[in-house]
Amino acid sequence: MLRAVWLSAIGIALGSTAARANDFADAIFATPLRTSPGAFIPPGSTLNAPVITPVGTKHGSTLFEVTPAGHGADSILTRDPSRYANAAYECTCWLTFEYLYWATQGPNAPPLVTTGPPLAGPGLDAAAGNPLTTTLLGGERMLNGLRSGFRVSGGAFIGSTNQWAVSHTLISLGSRSERLEGGSDGSTVVNLPQFNTVLGVPLQTPIYVGYPGLTRGTVTASVQTSLYGGDTHLRRVFQSGTGFRLDLLAGYRFLYLGDSISESFDVVSATGPGLVSPRLMGEQSTRTRNLFDGGEAGFQFQGRVGRLTFDLLSTVALGATSTEIDRSFTRSTIVGGPLTPIGIPFVQTGGLTKHSEFAVVPQVGVKLGWQPIDHVRITAGYDFLYWSRVYRAPDLFTGNDVVTDFWAQGVSAGLELRY
Repeated sequence: MLRAVWLSAIGIALGSTAARANDFADAIFATPLRTSPGAFIPPGSTLNAPVITPVGTKHGSTLFEVTPAGHGADSILTRDPSRYANAAYECTCWLTFEYLYWATQGPNAPPLVTTGPPLAGPGLDAAAGNPLTTTLLGGERMLNGLRSGFRVSGGAFIGSTNQWAVSHTLISLGSRSERLEGGSDGSTVVNLPQFNTVLGVPLQTPIYVGYPGLTRGTVTASVQTSLYGGDTHLRRVFQSGTGFRLDLLAGYRFLYLGDSISESFDVVSATGPGLVSPRLMGEQSTRTRNLFDGGEAGFQFQGRVGRLTFDLLSTVALGATSTEIDRSFTRSTIVGGPLTPIGIPFVQTGGLTKHSEFAVVPQVGVKLGWQPIDHVRITAGYDFLYWSRVYRAPDLFTGNDVVTDFWAQGVSAGLELRY
């Protein structure tokens, strides 16, 4: 009987709203119903009926804010509140597409390819550390610039009270690389510095792909990185009220960070005929694959003022980083040229090693939104993610196993659909 009286009152109020919107700018057309005689539901608890409040006009039509029935449901801006008054409306699912423009912490790469004037002689010219040396690739922190990616997230409430929900997120920054392909005809110095440790003493030796009067040849070198990840959360509405909601999150997170660094060369004598001159070929590479798995907990705060929204997300994941390190090293020499080979000495080393490290992955994100029409929100935000222990291939290229940290941060722009 009470529900019938309430629905009748809503119909009368809605029918006359267009003409009298200014008379009750602060009116509430629907309020929580009694669960029992004399007992009202306190703010923040389950609403048995939607709350409908006029918030202004646009293009001659009254705009309403509707807080649907249920627990912690998001408010909705609409010109037609009657569609939510005849039945308890719930935001049951959402889907968000976002463009990311993020930077990641780049690894420290050793000098891979260098050049310089032929002044001091072989062994010193184009050596790393020589003030006259110019580094063509490497010798600095690389791949730490901004690059494009995407994030897709979605979820759905469980049950009819909008207290529990499940959400999923997938993020990808794809791959980024820097590559050099070149060589020397024997008129310029092109060096591939080699770093070794002999009896605990660092030692640098050159491989001259090009040196006047000595060698000529070609070289290829590259550094590459990729990142993707995701999470799955169970959400619980912890607190909600007019214009805000606080969710607690718990679930699972994974991250993948892959790096590679490589160089290859083909060198012949600069003075001998090509078919009979000695030839040196080689390749060296290091690849790392870091995979984080762990449990995650955190919260998400959502606020609304009219059409504007604000989100704050904070999570921390604890787990393990499993790392695979794959190294390869080959050297091959042909003495006498390919037509009259005298000998083919061959050296090959490398192999696969694995590590497991305890790691912490915190993340924080802020997001501003604007809701132009029902069910649609346009967002812009900023995120920062930190990963405490990873292995980076360029850091390992000289033979040492170095564990370091990693971060990714940047801005986003997205479109959210909510039903």
